[in-house]
Amino acid sequence: MKNETLSKLHGDKRGAVLVEFAAAFLPLMITFSCFVQVAQLATAKLVVKHSAVVGARAAAVITNAKGNTPDQKKGENNADVTAGVRAAMGPWAKTMDSVAVTIKDDSSCDDDGQYGLVSVTVKAQYRCSVPFGSRLLCGAFHATRNFEQTYGFPHQGARYKGDGGSCGGK
Repeated sequence: MKNETLSKLHGDKRGAVLVEFAAAFLPLMITFSCFVQVAQLATAKLVVKHSAVVGARAAAVITNAKGNTPDQKKGENNADVTAGVRAAMGPWAKTMDSVAVTIKDDSSCDDDGQYGLVSVTVKAQYRCSVPFGSRLLCGAFHATRNFEQTYGFPHQGARYKGDGGSCGGK
């Protein structure tokens, strides 16, 4: 009787498809998740690059720490540049754990440095969030990747005198 039951079970193929599906599904799902995470990492890098370009363009027009744009508000105006960087990130700003904006202004009031380079560095931490993919590509679940981009544009200062004075209101 025991041999007869075993031979019936041995010939039964009813669970084979489910076992084959389970064996094939997990590697396919992990591969798909890794591709999705790679795509999100590439997009996050592009978003940081775009925000650095937008921030550099904003800084070239807005920064006035040296007083070489007479009709512009005085000071570095970092808050305005940072707001421009965040706006350029769009909805991706929510996936970034921290965004740091650094402005370097090499312009001056003399004729040679009037249009000096104004560069902006954007450092951002992207939070990996794809199951399986983040673990394999970012090291741990909810791990982060750091991105840094620097871009610069010439300062858009003015050679004319503002408020009856020379460059910087002197």
